[in-house]
Parts: sequence; C-alpha cells; structure tokens
Amino acid sequence: MTGFLPEQALIPYQASSFSAGRALVLAPHPDDEVFGCGAALADLRERGARVVVLVLTDGAGDESDATARGRIARHRLAESETALALLGGGELRSAGLRDRGLWDAGPALRDAVETALREVSPDLVFAPSPVEIHPDHRAVAEALIAVGQSAAPGSATARRLAGTTVAFFELSQPLRPNFLFDCGPHAETKRRAMAAFASQSAERDYAGFVAGLNAYRRMTLPKETAAAEGYFVVPGSDLARGVPFLSRAMSPWAGTPP
Repeated sequence: MTGFLPEQALIPYQASSFSAGRALVLAPHPDDEVFGCGAALADLRERGARVVVLVLTDGAGDESDATARGRIARHRLAESETALALLGGGELRSAGLRDRGLWDAGPALRDAVETALREVSPDLVFAPSPVEIHPDHRAVAEALIAVGQSAAPGSATARRLAGTTVAFFELSQPLRPNFLFDCGPHAETKRRAMAAFASQSAERDYAGFVAGLNAYRRMTLPKETAAAEGYFVVPGSDLARGVPFLSRAMSPWAGTPP
C-alpha cells in the first residue's frame, strides 16, 4: 500500500531520558508541572539538575472576590511547593496572571516567558503543547513559540534557544509523542506528588486521568513498564517554525514526524 507507515515510524518503541543541567517548567496553573512532567522532574533532580517552575496564573479560577482570589492563590502555590519537594525540590516562581485569562494576557504572558528564559538560561524547557484543550495551556505554548519566532537572528534570545531543548507535554489532550519517558521508580513519587493537590482532586479526579494517560503511554514499551510520560521534543531553534507547523507535527493524526 503506497504511503503505508508502520507503527515504529509514528511513535517510539523505546523509552528515552532527559539530560539537563538547568530545566525550566512553564506551568499554566499550580499542578500542571507535576501532572505533565512530574516523573521526568524527579529523575532530573535525582541526577543533580536545577529545576525552576514558573507558574503563570494565580490558579484562582473564576473567583471574583479579590481577597478570596489571593487566599486561593496562596493555597494552590503551597500545594505546588509541597509537590515539588516530594519530587526532589526545586525553585517555584509565580507570574500571578489571571487564571483562565492567559489568552488575553498579551505581552504580559510573553514577557513572563521571555524573562524566565533569560534569567534561568535553561538547556531544557517543559511546556504544555499547542494542541491542548484548555485555553491557558494553549496560550502558554503559543507564547513560548512566539518568543522563538520573534527572536532576531543572533540575538541573546535566539542564541539561548539554540542551545535549548523544548519538551511539550500532554495534559488535557493526548499528543502524538516522539519521546517517551519511562517513569520507572519515579511513578510512585509522581503519584504522591499529585496527591498534594487536594484542592483540585476535590473537584475532579485529575490525578486519576493523568495516571490513565501515563498507563496508556506504555503501550509500545516493554511489558514491565509501569507508566510513561509522552512528549513532543524539538530543538529550541525549531520554535521559529511557528504554531501551525508544530501543532500539525504533534497532532495524533499527523503523518511522519519531521
């Protein structure tokens, strides 16, 4: 059959691991950093990497009262601090932008992302994918890609991204991964870290959804694999190719990966 592609051409059949001295996580909300890449973060911390998590929103949902928003934001960041400690530690930062308002945040979101890239100078960046369902998730992905697209050749930002690997993770929408991370001994660590987000588990079983996704990701890996995280990994310089290109490449319905 012309154009027929075997499974191995579309999805990895072996796990890979990340190598980094400095990792930056762009988390739309407090908890996305653990749900999306918690096992990988635990592994990086175990091997001595510096991990910085930038939470972009206050995580306060649609709450209209300013006092209540502040209380919710503090509580959710405290949950993230607890979870990050369980993963092996790291630095937690907050941009404090409005939850479910990132799509309209404009330059403020992009500036927060670019500032973090400049200050951390990461060699590995984790971010939600641009094929996510939640608008805040897509907005963070698109802000990161926009920073890469707008970086002038030879500029500090362009040079920094040229030495960076970007790992897009999945949360509310599966992507077609080109990189699978075997959670291995970190699966239980991630489970404990996800349990730290009691405020969210009271609303929906997010930890259960993520556990199901991680279980599904072991389908093409050895049978002894207990859980895996799926990523679409590209060189930082590839961000210049734009949202449409990257979205098509990581879509579950895409053809051969670039």
